[in-house]
Amino acid sequence: MYTITIRHWEAMTKINIISFNTLTFSEKSARRFFLDFCWKNHQRYCPACKNRKLYHLADGRRRCGRCGYTFHDFSRRYLSRCAFTSRQWLWFLKLFALDIAPASIAAEMEVSYATILKAADTVRRAIVAQALDAGRLYDAGIWPGPGNPLPTQEIVNAPVFGIIELGGVAICDLLPDLRAENLLHFKLNFCLKTASVGQVVYTAPYKQYLALVSCGSGLWPARYIKHADKRLPVEASPFWSFAKQRLRQMRGVPASHFPLYLKECELRYNSRNEDLIPVLAQALCAFVPRPDA
Repeated sequence: MYTITIRHWEAMTKINIISFNTLTFSEKSARRFFLDFCWKNHQRYCPACKNRKLYHLADGRRRCGRCGYTFHDFSRRYLSRCAFTSRQWLWFLKLFALDIAPASIAAEMEVSYATILKAADTVRRAIVAQALDAGRLYDAGIWPGPGNPLPTQEIVNAPVFGIIELGGVAICDLLPDLRAENLLHFKLNFCLKTASVGQVVYTAPYKQYLALVSCGSGLWPARYIKHADKRLPVEASPFWSFAKQRLRQMRGVPASHFPLYLKECELRYNSRNEDLIPVLAQALCAFVPRPDA
């Protein structure tokens, strides 16, 4: 087995080239790869009501015998966004896993830059959907993905996360009872040390957390507010060193997307010894959650 290993800010991305070439040999082989993640034992059921009594249609789709919902193999899944073929999705996942810049991916795949940004957003939302605190993130205003109404208000201040690292595993734990303004309050009134990378602010230890982290204008209410404390304990964390470098390279993270980037860092770090393509593919093949349904 031949494997490419790319060193990236102390984390390793592994891609098995022999397996990847086999998967991308044809659209059929690429599609079969994704289908294995979509349907256990290739047993189809209705995505709307879970009924297994289905009718085959002439165009290749299926129709539910109970509720009448008509669907194809990737309906209601993240994979159906962007109108990529299965081979295109595999090539995108390879380049995304290797952390190639979106503009370069667009050039390599010969698709528009806007489409690549949409694909990257889709992957990140699929990653969030796998998180244990996904429901709380949706309650905080994060859009789950296609099929759900877009948020009526843009997120100005990102939710607050607590960082834990145990045994080489990182956890970015959403703290719904805290807001960005609380971090500022702790700093000004209780001398909680803070530092920043771009607009992202992180803190000294808080309770069981190595640091709190958030992003948004509420953390920067006036010019005299500085987040420039040195030698915070979290700086010694391998995960935070990795995440901090990635956030710095992004050159500006909007508050509305900060949770997506943080959860991506969490998954990349925790999967650093794995081939990332199957990990991302499994997330993409999941059904898009519908919290309000």
